[in-house]
Amino acid sequence: MTSQPDDFVAVQLLAILNDADAPEGDQLDAAMDLEDHSGAWFEQEIFEILRRERFESVLAQVCAESLAGIWARQSGIDQGFFPELHGPALREVLGILGARAPHLTPAGTGED
Repeated sequence: MTSQPDDFVAVQLLAILNDADAPEGDQLDAAMDLEDHSGAWFEQEIFEILRRERFESVLAQVCAESLAGIWARQSGIDQGFFPELHGPALREVLGILGARAPHLTPAGTGED
């Protein structure tokens, strides 16, 4: 199991995203800022948010965009989680990877 990062800002962003009482605008702003952080624990938390949002909500789309940005920056995707992506979240990830790191896009992915 990976430990929580020392990145205080990342922890705060995730706290906002996991606060059911946080205003939607604050959550969307936090989701946009996710891309600037990284770490295995951090990515696992993003995966959980995407699952909770069923990959469909606007929040899921913004989180997916940030996740794809992290993957593009790190030049690698999570092979275990990628197959779970679908719907709008998958389209966001594919769009970002296609524009910034097309070599990371798994063959045969996309919405039919």
